[in-house]
This record gives sequence, C-alpha cells and structure tokens, in this order.
Amino acid sequence: MKLKALTVGLALSFPMLASAQGTSVTLYGNIDTAIEYVNNISDGAGGSNSSVHFTNLTSSWTSYWGLRGTEKLSDNLSAVFNLESGFNPGTGTSQQGGRLFGRQAWVGLKGDWGQLAFGRQYNMLFWANIHGDILGPNAYGLGALDAYIPNARMDNSVTYRGSFDGFTFGAAWARGRDNVGGGTGAGGAGTPSGTNCGVDYDNNGACVAYSFMAGYNTAGWGVNAAYDVIKGNDPAAGNFYGLGAGDKDRRVLANAYVKFDALKVALTYLNRKNDGINGIGAGLGERSDLWSLGASYGVTPAVTVDGSVNYLNYKDATAGSQKVWYYVARVKYALSKRTSVYASAAYMDNDDATRLSAAGGTAPGTNPNVGQSQTAVMAGLRHSF
Repeated sequence: MKLKALTVGLALSFPMLASAQGTSVTLYGNIDTAIEYVNNISDGAGGSNSSVHFTNLTSSWTSYWGLRGTEKLSDNLSAVFNLESGFNPGTGTSQQGGRLFGRQAWVGLKGDWGQLAFGRQYNMLFWANIHGDILGPNAYGLGALDAYIPNARMDNSVTYRGSFDGFTFGAAWARGRDNVGGGTGAGGAGTPSGTNCGVDYDNNGACVAYSFMAGYNTAGWGVNAAYDVIKGNDPAAGNFYGLGAGDKDRRVLANAYVKFDALKVALTYLNRKNDGINGIGAGLGERSDLWSLGASYGVTPAVTVDGSVNYLNYKDATAGSQKVWYYVARVKYALSKRTSVYASAAYMDNDDATRLSAAGGTAPGTNPNVGQSQTAVMAGLRHSF
C-alpha cells in the first residue's frame, strides 16, 4: 500500500515538476446542453410534426474537453500540442464521427516566426471566419446553412500560422483529409464530420485538402479572407459531399467587423462552388452565395444580446427558386465567469425547392418539407472549466 501511495503521489506531482522545468499542461473544457422546440418537421409523407428534445450536435456552444501543453526549448522555440475531444452531453457519446480527439489532435513548434503543426487540425477557413462569426458554433449559426463551416477540420495535415503587427497569414495542406465514415448512407459517409475520404495510396490527388488565409485585426476592427478546397475520391458514393475523383468543393470567404465599446458588428460573405452537386442536394445549384450580418451588444456586464440575418442563394438551380433567409436571436445571462444561461430562437424561411432546417444543432431528421419554413427555439445552460 505504501508503494502504491508513493507511485500515485509521484504521478500527481509530475505536472508541477514539469511546470518548474518550463513545461505546462492545461486541462480545459465546456459543457453546454439545451432543450429545444422545433415545428414543421417533415414526416416523409407530406405532413409535418413538432418536437421537444435535447440538441445533440451543439447547443449555444459545443461541448468538449481537452489538453493543451507547451515546453520551452529555447528563447524563441517551444514545442506545443493540443488534444481536444467533442461529446454529446445528453448521451455521453463522442462527436466528430466517433473519434476520441475529433476536434483537435496535433503537435508542433512555435516561436516569434509563427507556428508549424502536424495532425488533425482546423483549416484556414476556420481561422479566417472566427473573427467575423458573431454566433460562432451556436446551434442556430452558419452551420445550419453550410454544414462544413463547423466541421472545417483536416486529418493528416500540416499547417502554418503567423501573426506580425496585426497581420495574420496561414496555409494548410492535408492528404487523406477525413479518415472516418459517418456511419450512414452510401460508403458509410453520412455526415460532414465523417466523410470517408482517407488516404488513397493509388491516387495522390484524391481526398486532398488545402487552404490559405490572410487578415488584419486590431482591437477596434478587422478584415479577413480565406480560400479553401477539398477534393473527392472514387467512388463518389463514399463521400458525403458527392465529390468524385478530381472533383472539388471550393469556398472563398471574406469578412469585416468593427467594435464600438460593448457593440460588435460583422459582415461575412462566402462563395461556394461544388463540382459534386449531389453533396449539396438534388436540384440545388452547384454555386452558392452566403451573406451574414451579425451583431452583439453587452447590455450589462452579465447580459449580452446577439443575433444575425443570413441569406443563401443557390445559382444555376434546376428545381425552382433556391433562396433562403435565416434569422437568429439570442440572449445570454452570465451567472459567473464560467457559468451562463441563455435562450435562442431561429426562423428558416425556405424558398420553392429548399428544405433547410432551422435546428442546426440537431442531427439530420428535423428538416421541413420542401418549400416549408421552420421555427426553432432553445433554452440551455453552459459551464466552462
């Protein structure tokens, strides 16, 4: 028993010893859960129902836990790493296609010159979008209009990011950008968090991803832009986005924001061209324009209200008008620095041939009938550690 106690004591004291030697490891995370009401859910036979349930993909914020660490190697060089696991707080199951560390799993080197990292990481579309996306990974955020936005990650990747006097530059490349299948659909690729597009040893151009970003950010304003490409594999049925060998799904993003004391206003534009339009939806155009105007205002130190007006237009559509308006409002009340409660509401105004769901934080199954609008409301609790 004494030997066991000594072993446990040494293990517990190791982080403190390591910290004294220039190494630190931090445990962090977030738990956010919400009850949601959604109307006009298609029953598959032309009718519709309403539902009260827990969100299962994300709520006002995603739920995760992680470890991040650094070791100082010299005056201008440190080793860094990040392991981050997403989970569903309602069931305790892993997100991101069932991965243990599906949000991030990388190691790298960092200095005044920037950071070079290897592993599963966010791409440059994420880093360019983070400054101008008012609602972030909210269930009623941009992910309801483009599921790729909250899943902008790459397996088997190398990335570089550097910041110099307000200017930020970045580049990313991956070979075998998504090694996990989503579990449903052809090829087991049913969700954007698991697209069954891993390393193809017979085709160097298959399942590749690359992206670039540049931005300038200050305390009062900023502008950012990104160019992002993901490529498909063969057969195309094994890829959620409908991309065959040689097909590309390309996005160009630009945003700008300004801050006035407690008020922040941001405008985002995203242009998309998908060679495999079956990944967007039958009859929808292979090109689309997404506009988002968002604002956030701190009413008091404890109360924040924010929201967005979003417009999505599919071009070259073959099934009627493809214009969607999406309206979101949210209010948050901070009980402490780490705990808050909130309420959100969203309204998806679908056009003639679209059926996007207002409930972006709930797994597929809440979509309305074609051309039908939908309302979603949720209330929840968030705690960070």
